[in-house]
Amino acid sequence: MKKSLASIMLMLMAMVSTFMLLTKTARAEIVVFTAALSPANEVAPVVVNPGETGSSGTAIITFDVTRSGSTITAATARFDVSLGGFPSNGSSVIILTHIHQGASNVNGPVRVDSGLSPSSPVGTPQGAAQFTRSGLVVSPALAQQILDGPGGFYFNVHTALSPSGVMRGQLARPVEVTGTAPTLSEWGMILMSLLFVAAGTFFLVARRRVVAAPGGPDQSVSFDSPVKALDFKELARVTMYVEALIALALIAIRPPVIDVVGTIVSGLLVAFTVYLFIASSRRR
Repeated sequence: MKKSLASIMLMLMAMVSTFMLLTKTARAEIVVFTAALSPANEVAPVVVNPGETGSSGTAIITFDVTRSGSTITAATARFDVSLGGFPSNGSSVIILTHIHQGASNVNGPVRVDSGLSPSSPVGTPQGAAQFTRSGLVVSPALAQQILDGPGGFYFNVHTALSPSGVMRGQLARPVEVTGTAPTLSEWGMILMSLLFVAAGTFFLVARRRVVAAPGGPDQSVSFDSPVKALDFKELARVTMYVEALIALALIAIRPPVIDVVGTIVSGLLVAFTVYLFIASSRRR
């Protein structure tokens, strides 16, 4: 009775865990963009103050996105800005920074503001400045637009000397180094396949184990009896336990991406390997 109850409870846990893994009601996603800032990117009629034409900078824009399925439900932005080349006397003062919507040859409207203002500016001691603005709320629709087409948006910096804009740059995704390293699921498949081969080899070797005959050590020896057919009921029970443990582990770890097919196949390989060890130990 206790074993039946435990099996039922574990089966329910496996079903709930699998459902949670497949539905993935909400998951976080971090998306990073960069913008190379230059006064030369400003578009007329914007005029940059002559004392600031030698400035330059970089903005790293990080979006923290929450999705339900493939739909964005919430998003925030973070600006990490590094500027330099301003007059060394610190006369330049950063009064505004934000994301505009527009191609590189047009001036567009502000879409995401940093919260800086002429009343709360950022100074440029020794001609440079570094600052961060975080927790900037972005509407889900706008976040989706930016993620789909970052090149249609630009980051702009304004100073007191160049109030219409001192430098700007289009948003772009950082260059990603692509490689052939296996994913977590692929590593699981590889390791489980090797374990399966090792277990199968061990199982076959165990069949040929020489055992002493019942009459004593002086009697002749014989090989173990042939392996019995698979006990599918036992195999199903082991599979249920293994898949449930894997599902619970994934829920606890919460990886950003889950290869469901690869995870299930890896679980099946683990379960079959465990079953082989159990079956082999019971025949000793």
